[in-house]
Amino acid sequence: MNKIKAFISKHSLVLSFVFVLAIIAVGQFINKKIKQEIKTTENVIKEKYEQAKKYELDEENAPSQELINELTVKKMLFERNVNMLMDRFSTVYPVSHEFTLYPSIEFKEYLYFSSDRLYKKATRRRLRIPESLGFPMTGLVPEEQIKTWTLQFEVVKDMVNLILDSGVSVIEEITFGAPQKVSFYDMLPLKITVSGTSNEIMRCLKYFEQPSSYFTLKSFSIEKSGKGVFRMNMGINAIILKYEGAIGT
Repeated sequence: MNKIKAFISKHSLVLSFVFVLAIIAVGQFINKKIKQEIKTTENVIKEKYEQAKKYELDEENAPSQELINELTVKKMLFERNVNMLMDRFSTVYPVSHEFTLYPSIEFKEYLYFSSDRLYKKATRRRLRIPESLGFPMTGLVPEEQIKTWTLQFEVVKDMVNLILDSGVSVIEEITFGAPQKVSFYDMLPLKITVSGTSNEIMRCLKYFEQPSSYFTLKSFSIEKSGKGVFRMNMGINAIILKYEGAIGT
């Protein structure tokens, strides 16, 4: 400690000079950056000013006050309609789950917990779902597959909940494919077989078509499997818009 103090005391003048140079360098850098920002702002103002002056000289091509008022009204009407549609037809999409500490173990725990909740819900409502939802319940999942499997499980979970809420007696089989990226959304194909009464089958179809559902019914076939009981095979696409917070974004 004494050696450090002695060194500082001996070279205090040099250190002070270096410190001052550092302050000057930082100040020059900040000053240069501010000048660049001012120059950019001046160019934008100059461009807008020249455009406005051009309209003054060429009034025929300038937007009239009537046109400005008309466009303003249309803009307000458009924003109101968009807000109304968002309020009335808001769709819930899968929520991303982050597994950061021990991803493979955390994902497996989440898989067990969420699957158990689905089976308990089915038991309470005296409905039946497949013994397996298509996900491995033993061993650990490779970390590079967790994101995809999380998306697949979230979609399957939402779909099972929707079918259970519709009151269908039995979900016989569920299979799903790999997520497909389509421009601004992801699509996950699924195939589901359910059994129930005619009322349950029709109500299930109606639930898939409700505004808050992100499932689209691609194809279906219905056959009679017993007295008053029907079996329905469905081809379904889960359409998942890409937005901040959604899985697969």
